[in-house]
Amino acid sequence: MTVPYDNPLKTFQLDLIGSQVELLCRILPDLIYVIDLKINKLAFVSDRVTELLGYSLDDIHDMGDTFGPIMIIEDRANFSTQISEKFHNLQIGENVEFMMGFRHKNGDILTLRNRGTVLKKDEEGNNHYLILTAEDVTQSQLREQTIYKKQQHIEDTERALKFGSWAVSNYPANDKVYWSNGVFDITGLSVKDYPDSFVPFQTYSELIPTQERERVQAIAQAHLASKDPYYEIEHGMIDTNGQQKQVLLRTHAFFDEQSFSLIGTVSDITLTKRYEDELAKKIVELERQQAQMEEAESIFKFGSWEWQLGQQSFRWSEGMFHLLGIDSSTCPNHTVPEGFYNQFGHPSDIKAIDDFAAELLAGKNAINELNHRLVDKNGDLKYISIRAKSHFDEHGKVQKIVGVCIDVTQLEIYKRELERQLEAVNKSNRELEQFAYVASHDLQEPLRKIIAFGERLEKKYQESLGDDGRFLLGRMTNAAQRMNHLIEGLLTYSRASRQMESLQTVSLQEVIKQVLEDLELKVQEKQATVTIGDLPTVDAQPVQMRQLFQNLIDNALKFSKKDTKPSIEISAAEVSKNDIKYNPQLNSELHYYKFSVQDNGIGFAPEYNQRIFGIFQRLHGRSEYEGTGLGLAICRKIVETHQGYIEAEGQEEQGAEFVFYLPVK
Repeated sequence: MTVPYDNPLKTFQLDLIGSQVELLCRILPDLIYVIDLKINKLAFVSDRVTELLGYSLDDIHDMGDTFGPIMIIEDRANFSTQISEKFHNLQIGENVEFMMGFRHKNGDILTLRNRGTVLKKDEEGNNHYLILTAEDVTQSQLREQTIYKKQQHIEDTERALKFGSWAVSNYPANDKVYWSNGVFDITGLSVKDYPDSFVPFQTYSELIPTQERERVQAIAQAHLASKDPYYEIEHGMIDTNGQQKQVLLRTHAFFDEQSFSLIGTVSDITLTKRYEDELAKKIVELERQQAQMEEAESIFKFGSWEWQLGQQSFRWSEGMFHLLGIDSSTCPNHTVPEGFYNQFGHPSDIKAIDDFAAELLAGKNAINELNHRLVDKNGDLKYISIRAKSHFDEHGKVQKIVGVCIDVTQLEIYKRELERQLEAVNKSNRELEQFAYVASHDLQEPLRKIIAFGERLEKKYQESLGDDGRFLLGRMTNAAQRMNHLIEGLLTYSRASRQMESLQTVSLQEVIKQVLEDLELKVQEKQATVTIGDLPTVDAQPVQMRQLFQNLIDNALKFSKKDTKPSIEISAAEVSKNDIKYNPQLNSELHYYKFSVQDNGIGFAPEYNQRIFGIFQRLHGRSEYEGTGLGLAICRKIVETHQGYIEAEGQEEQGAEFVFYLPVK
């Protein structure tokens, strides 16, 4: 492009201030340019523009005699307003300075520091020409930015790791210590109070608690006296905010003939010490728990294990080695290979152990159990119960398996002995029941003959017997009848003791109805009131349920007060799981109803609560109340045969309550 001859950039000779300024333009490395404020264009640009920005004077002229197109400005309109205002208000003798980014002709971005002053005013006294110098500070800016970023990085690191650095030179002649921001943060002092970051040497010591200060100073002096180049001191500190801290002071010393210099760091280790203390406590607690576990394993003869699938090994507790009679020191880290346990299994149980392992790997059940036999290293046969649980990863794959092995040898021995003794008792009971049934049945025939012959004798020969003979004959007949009632009661008791062959669904509401029909005359005679609640349906033997309620209601009618009309209340209520759990007489696996038969009769003393259910137990003489003394014993036997439980409560002259529990579906 051809530049017109009248290009002011070429014809301007700086005649405004003379040849000295022109010479200065050639000497200075900075770019010099003049702005005509009347037209807001460049009036002069030194040749340095080509060297600095890569543009020739013709290039600048083609850009409209202005640097505008190559200036890097985010908000150009706002900048133009502000810089124009500064230029027009600038007084002679005053300077203006600003940083500006310029785009080099090759595309690079340069930062120039621009300084300017008024070169000439117009006739009205307004600023006309401004002369400015532009210095390339790109590299220094980059260095400053790098240093700033590094400084920020150091400060961020100190803040994150809670430490600070310090330095002092030519001590003791110089007692000023340089602190980084991290030291100010730890001590709580404000860096604003120490603009140059130099703090008197004793300031740090004054933050150390009095009881520690002499110790810390003595340690430091001893190291310096022995000219140790490096030492560490851990001590407490109370910062300016009153917070107690634990810090670690690290020092590196440099010695010369008359003085020494120190550099070092201060680290806030308050949280670290707290974590260390907590960790130490946890380690002690874990060691205590480990000792307790090993003691428990030894006492209860069990061991725990973990199947580490990825490592194809098992990790055993000490108890596992005890179970097998093995010295744990022979297995490093208490680890044994897969299949190690199986070699101790009883030959007949090896397959069961392998199948159990397959179930664990399948992970179908939350907890798997296996009972098997093994032969330990000493050749002793043991019975083992294994309980294990599989743990899964996020993909549902078995990750590890943990479990326990319990030595139940003694329990197995006790169980077998108990089963043997139970079988012997059952056999004896069956023999006794058979004997009682046969004996009672065989005794009835002679008694019936005695009663029959007595009645014939009395009917045929009563005139010949006389008063004494008739009295003796009556006594004999009554005794035989009582004997017959006792035998019938024993037969009923014997039948109630036998194992039930089959159960039926029985409506107890209907049973009570039938019982009251049988006792109708006695109820009317006593003018008794019988109140019946809602009774459930149970699985039982109908005859025995009828016998049970008949005995209890008949008992309430029999032992009523002479001058009081009997009142009998029969009720039933479902038993809660919690009540079943805390009643040792009930099976927690079954569901129960609680039945109550309560009366307002003569009652009985509390000490007879259990005795009242015994065979032939009578609390009153035969002359007062008739009966064999077997009624309540039969009730208890019926309830127990139905897997229930019965009890009684009473107070003399305040009535009695018979409570029994029967299982229901």
